[in-house]
Amino acid sequence: MYKYIVFFIFLTILLDANINITQKWLEDKPRSFTKDFYIYRYLNQNITPSQAIWALGEARYVNNKLLRRYANKLKDKDTSKVISCMRYSGAKLISKDADCIEVGLSSYKATKLSHKQLKIAIDKLKDKYPLSAKRLKIISSTLPFIELIKSDNKVFYATFNQVGGKFRAKYFNYPLPKKFIQQLKKDKRDFAQTVKLIVTNPKLNKIQLSLLDIDTKGLYHKTLFLLAINAIKHQKEKIALKYLNLAYKKAYYKFDKDKVRFWQYQLTKDKKYLQELAKSWDINIYSLIAKEQLNITPKNIRFHSKAIQTNNNSKYNIQDPFAWLKVLKDTKRIDTKKLNKYKNIFTSKETQGHLSFLYEKYKRYRISYYAMPYENLISKYSKHRQALINAIARQESRFIPTSISTSYALGVMQIMPFLSRELAKELKEPYDIDKQLQAPTNIRYANKHLNYLERKLSNVLFIAYAYNGGIGFTNRMLKSGLFTKGKYEPFLSMELVPYDESKKYGKKVLANYIIYYNHINPKDQLKISTELKKIKSPYLLK
Repeated sequence: MYKYIVFFIFLTILLDANINITQKWLEDKPRSFTKDFYIYRYLNQNITPSQAIWALGEARYVNNKLLRRYANKLKDKDTSKVISCMRYSGAKLISKDADCIEVGLSSYKATKLSHKQLKIAIDKLKDKYPLSAKRLKIISSTLPFIELIKSDNKVFYATFNQVGGKFRAKYFNYPLPKKFIQQLKKDKRDFAQTVKLIVTNPKLNKIQLSLLDIDTKGLYHKTLFLLAINAIKHQKEKIALKYLNLAYKKAYYKFDKDKVRFWQYQLTKDKKYLQELAKSWDINIYSLIAKEQLNITPKNIRFHSKAIQTNNNSKYNIQDPFAWLKVLKDTKRIDTKKLNKYKNIFTSKETQGHLSFLYEKYKRYRISYYAMPYENLISKYSKHRQALINAIARQESRFIPTSISTSYALGVMQIMPFLSRELAKELKEPYDIDKQLQAPTNIRYANKHLNYLERKLSNVLFIAYAYNGGIGFTNRMLKSGLFTKGKYEPFLSMELVPYDESKKYGKKVLANYIIYYNHINPKDQLKISTELKKIKSPYLLK
């Protein structure tokens, strides 16, 4: 599931322990996101302030969720104040002191305030926090864009990158001066984020023109690729090819190199790019399209049940959420000896996902393994649904039932706690958070959620976006004008999805789906071109 959904309100009641988590139990657990999940639950139990201090010290990543529960247990005035300031609305913050305003008043919150309210905040901040006062002055000014391009890089990025898409479109949609762009490029990471925000917002059409021909020295692969996509949007194919050539040189991952080759072919129709792409060892939508067009069957796809023999006598405790972490640590560098070791451990059907992941790593990802460890659980579903569940599970967790994400999405299908609780209500079942780490429960809940998504959305790609980022995000994206008509559709829209995680996730799930579907349906092979034709916004039809 998409990892940045705000769910703090829900988690307070969702993660009340179904098991009693003790300090002794936590002590020997490796520092990890998995441990953080149990620390979060531990902090909601009846513990002392000293135990809370110890628990926070054991966390790998102290996010706001952990910090809030920690503050509640510690009852420290300073810590509680910080947490409260972070939670206050902008209107409430302006009545607080400068320290509280600095902590809590983001640029986005500031856009919701009136000029009078902003002036109060500026007056309080200007001596102690001048940078924040400057960004608020830009937001409150009569001509925010003029003030923005007078600012230094720190103020620009703290303002432009954080105000929100609607404010940017309303007040900042003007061409940036070339000299100013050159100044901004000195901070490569922040500039990369700015380029992404500009290119993926269809309402920033004027400022997008500023990016059509800029100095490319020192830019990242992702930035160069987005500059190419921006040029394609504005029908500047020659400029786009220049950016693509540079992006290919900077790309490290095979997926990214294939993506560039695909677009070079789209713009030139030069078959040398298509032929090179068809030889790629990486299994992705771009290489699959090339292989299909050239009538080439992929040679490096393996299905676990055929490639690796298993039995039902596994020595591995599949219910231990920390067991897989030990395996990952042990196989950071995997050789034949270690692979053979785990071949003798991961011997059951349920551990196909574990072993196939290690095989893929051992083969340096030149061969892709597609496990199907839960055929018995999903065989009653349609073949389409079986393929979809396998496609999502492979991308979400590699079929590891005890997977826990940074945002505490759980299980084979990585379901967020607030969603699994709602699904339990719909299924009329008592809710047990720990059962989400058991494949039968997790997959059954995911199937229920997919029923809902498939009633609302028309194709696998959109369902993947919604599963990852939420149906609200997906509908907003479709309403913005993506996936309508155009020369390079649906591919251009696929590159303009605003969330990086959802953008890549959708492509991965779509490729997985095609592969699983064709394996499950050997007599009814699905072409990727057929699935791509289904990708049209429902708002185009109305």
